Amino acid sequence: MASVRSLASVRSLRSGGAVAAALLAALVLGGVLLSVAGSDPLDGYDALLTGAFGSRYGLGETLVRALPLALIALGVTPALRAGVFTIGAEGQLAVGALAATATAVGLGGGAPAVLLLPTAAVAGALAGGAWAVLPALLRVRARVNEILSTLLLNYVALALLNYSLRTWLGTSTGDSTLQSDPLPAPAMLPNLLTGTRLHWGVLAAPLAAAALAWWMRTPRGLAYEVLGANPALAARVGVRRGRAVAGAMVVAGAAAGFAGWLKVAGVDGTLYPSVSGGLGFSGVLVALLGGLRPAGILVAALVFGALSAGADGLQIDTGVPASLATVIQGLLLFFVAIGFEARRRRRGVA
Repeated sequence: MASVRSLASVRSLRSGGAVAAALLAALVLGGVLLSVAGSDPLDGYDALLTGAFGSRYGLGETLVRALPLALIALGVTPALRAGVFTIGAEGQLAVGALAATATAVGLGGGAPAVLLLPTAAVAGALAGGAWAVLPALLRVRARVNEILSTLLLNYVALALLNYSLRTWLGTSTGDSTLQSDPLPAPAMLPNLLTGTRLHWGVLAAPLAAAALAWWMRTPRGLAYEVLGANPALAARVGVRRGRAVAGAMVVAGAAAGFAGWLKVAGVDGTLYPSVSGGLGFSGVLVALLGGLRPAGILVAALVFGALSAGADGLQIDTGVPASLATVIQGLLLFFVAIGFEARRRRRGVA
């Protein structure tokens, strides 16, 4: 295992300098867009930061919006380290939220929080993990590309969610709005910061990051990294590729399903068709932007949460559309993708 450790230490998949360069390039181009929109770039970014961190509510929104991104990114990291690019978190989050909502509403408000909260959380994680089983089997048994299978299953999950809200899980009030009944009060996570939507579930992110950091230092974690860099060598040191790939995909699904529970039980209070809202795709980007390292992922999630929460302040103070924050996120994805492709080609040449 010493050889595994030494090989893992030189893997070039992650580069803090490249990520920083991608962030800088995105911010520079974002500044150009601010100028085109008629706003001073410095004023625009000041408004963005003020909206994200300048008030108690803004700080709470930043952390709340960063939480599901961090959990999805942390969950998908083992798969990415093993060379498996699963992008099914969008659907896994949806079915996790669906299962958690059905469990909480089904048990009803008469049940205590000590029962409702963990039961709904486990239901969400199990549903998300179960939704990843099929693409994992297809990847291991039939060599079906996991990008294709997980992407297609996202649409199936969202269709299942819509069907459920139109039928058995729809509101009992007869309201035409497509949503579930509100979760019972004991099934909602307690508020952590008065005057905000920040809840105690935010502690799940640093705990998950600590668990991932510990796992990465274990022989198993190092073996996953070697598996992604050199599958033949990984097989020689005893790593069973099929089991590792399937396990990583299921873990990623469980993390996304757990994030779905947090979204419903911590923020929304009811289930909507738009519960995923692109979080699954953004979570993969956060993992890459964070360099597949727990601390980096938390920082990257905070950046994305700040962009999302500060967008409203940007629009109010400067008149620039809040969608500019989404454009900056897209630019980040673009530049990070270029950097990863360049490193992949260099490794191929070498």
